[in-house]
Amino acid sequence: MFDIILRQGLILDGTAAPGKVADLGIVGDQITAIGDLSGESAKQEIDARGKVVTPGFIDPHSHSDLSVLFEPSMTNYLMQGVTTVVGGNCGHSYGPVGDELYRSAIIDTKVAFQADPSYFTMTALLLPKEKAVKALKEQYGIDMDWHSFKEYLDKCDQQPLDGNIASLAGYSAIRGTVMGMDCCRAATEEEIVKMEELTRQCLEDGAFGLSTGTDPQYVPGPFASFDETVRMLKIVKEYDGIFASHTRNYDAEGKPDRIGGYQDMLKQAMAAGVRANVSHVHTLGMGVDEQSNAEAARKTLAYFEEMEKQGCDLSYDVIPSPYSMDMTVPYFATFLRPFVLMCGSRQHLAESFKVPDFRKMVHAVIDAGLYPLLDEKNLMMSMYPILTISRHQNPAHLGKNLYAYATELKKDPLDLVMDLFAEDCDMGADMAMPSAVESNDILCTHRMAMPCSDGFTGDKSMNFGLNEDIQMTPNPMNYSFIIRYLTRYQNQIALEELIHNVTMKPAVRFGIEKRGSLQVGNYADIVVFDREALHSYDRDANMSQYPKGIDYVLVNGVVTIDHKRHTQAAAGRMLRKNQQ
Repeated sequence: MFDIILRQGLILDGTAAPGKVADLGIVGDQITAIGDLSGESAKQEIDARGKVVTPGFIDPHSHSDLSVLFEPSMTNYLMQGVTTVVGGNCGHSYGPVGDELYRSAIIDTKVAFQADPSYFTMTALLLPKEKAVKALKEQYGIDMDWHSFKEYLDKCDQQPLDGNIASLAGYSAIRGTVMGMDCCRAATEEEIVKMEELTRQCLEDGAFGLSTGTDPQYVPGPFASFDETVRMLKIVKEYDGIFASHTRNYDAEGKPDRIGGYQDMLKQAMAAGVRANVSHVHTLGMGVDEQSNAEAARKTLAYFEEMEKQGCDLSYDVIPSPYSMDMTVPYFATFLRPFVLMCGSRQHLAESFKVPDFRKMVHAVIDAGLYPLLDEKNLMMSMYPILTISRHQNPAHLGKNLYAYATELKKDPLDLVMDLFAEDCDMGADMAMPSAVESNDILCTHRMAMPCSDGFTGDKSMNFGLNEDIQMTPNPMNYSFIIRYLTRYQNQIALEELIHNVTMKPAVRFGIEKRGSLQVGNYADIVVFDREALHSYDRDANMSQYPKGIDYVLVNGVVTIDHKRHTQAAAGRMLRKNQQ
């Protein structure tokens, strides 16, 4: 007898082979039969007639490393059929960790503010560990009682995980563990040797590879030299791991240079002979309109294809929406955080913006370089070129890019922002790239691409901001990126191929064994969905909804989602490479 039989669904096994109608039998956590099981019985039967049965979807780029410790339910992923996420990206993992340094992340806003209060630093990245540990306990109830990568994995295993996580070792974590707070400099030979030892230990403990982050804000990643990184990657090669990188977006002079960042990374990968995955590829800063962004996407792909011809084993992940940022920011007030905190509320700030001497004070703060987000002289860090007005009581302002609008009105961008906010303190703005729709489509449909969320575990309504005026909630791609990908490209790419790109392809690229395909002996991570009913709300008026069309999600042979009902089965696991 089987534990579960899925009856007569259209099985797309993840290999990109044509689908076939068949039964699928499960015993324990494994698939044990695929075919005609009409004469067999099971403890539970699922009627999959007229539905599509696929492997559980895999997100190749997430930042679930901290959030899984206080939101292990992984609801946002499971509701869209994602059963496994890859963590430890952008050089950032929560293991290993030393005695001195805590490296923060975007979802640590409350922790960072408590540990190192600052009105002007959105998120302090390098924090004294003693203060951060206290803040983690008070904010999220997390006891940071681990040091090694293995101890971190074991800590996560103690949580009631509902999905699977395959983690990379973050090189910023490794560097910070060895060098402590003094990690933003060139490493000595003695320190590099220690980092080699620690990298090897992480891979022994089950890391699926190594990630780096080389943008300026991803300290201490940018301080690692080319040769230092290659030495670590040669160890990754020994363990058949993967090299993933959030590459730099700008050159040493602050000018956009995404191609230069890709070149740095792929030269390192070639020097070490390791396979590479470029993180969240996009054209932000490369183009100014639809045509130039599309050309930038083609230029990017031409470079990747040329590197492939030279022998580089590479892939990339991409967020399948040009309307995406790390978080959804309900109120524009979040971008004015220092001044909201000074005034006590967004309403009081709007009134203050009507007072000339307060506006002079704001200008003085910005001119002093205390808050680069509002400094038009520093467009690399400024919000003006990347924010579009999405909500305002005056419809004439809607859809306007802040930088372009200020230029059109011949206004200082900061004065424009203060004028707009004084009119409507409930205004909103998105980090959207409406002129990058075509370029995003070009990137998403290339054979090297895998869609990703760049997200973290949790409920879609969680607030990671400091208060209700400065809210930061998960972006819709955090809970619907897979469904947007499947529905947007279903007329361009065969469904079998789309399913391959979100299942077997990431499993193979990252070395996630016995997952990503429906085969006898593989783990029973399975999705049952209604193809005709699939819908992502990410571009609807009410975008904060879990997608439609997912009927069942099984994790390790256990029904975890049943028609949007989360069973809280806690059947997920922390995966370990070569120990799966």
